[in-house]
Amino acid sequence: MSERETAAIVGLKREIKTVRANARELKDQAARWRKVCATLRGLAGIDDGQFRNLLKAESLPCD
Repeated sequence: MSERETAAIVGLKREIKTVRANARELKDQAARWRKVCATLRGLAGIDDGQFRNLLKAESLPCD
């Protein structure tokens, strides 16, 4: 394997690590937003159906 190929592989591995770290952070951030959402939903006193309608109205996914 040439030095150039080795450098390319090392660079790709580094990029994969960066992307994975970013994905983990986004997953954690989504979990935090879900908690905030659940808290606000509880404060607003809306049921599941109303909540789904609200998400649909804002073009947001409902899990």
